[in-house]
Amino acid sequence: MALATLDVLIVDDHEAMRVLFHKMLERAGVTRVRDAASGAAALAHIAEHTPNLILCDRRMPEMDGLAFTQRARASLPRETCRIIIITGQGSEAAHVEALAAGADAMLVKPVSPRDLLAAIEALYA
Repeated sequence: MALATLDVLIVDDHEAMRVLFHKMLERAGVTRVRDAASGAAALAHIAEHTPNLILCDRRMPEMDGLAFTQRARASLPRETCRIIIITGQGSEAAHVEALAAGADAMLVKPVSPRDLLAAIEALYA
């Protein structure tokens, strides 16, 4: 899948991170990028619009990225949408938890544009 055809949802409670990932994706040629400031807002969004890719922060108040991913997977199978968890925890246990929740990949902060694009390309290869 070409980057330009992706429809991406960024889920992060920190506006600065949403802006950063939005800019990374735009520079790579992605034109359809939306964002949500919480897991609940993201679930409301996907009820109305199905993205092909979700970038989701692991640590958020009220509903963390793992809980969001589990709930999103109920309506978004992998064939329809890929999910990348982004976390500050780079442990093997965190990686296992992300995959068990239904994520397709996990990236550890700080995430470089090169690492983000490599992870996306690997999911759609």
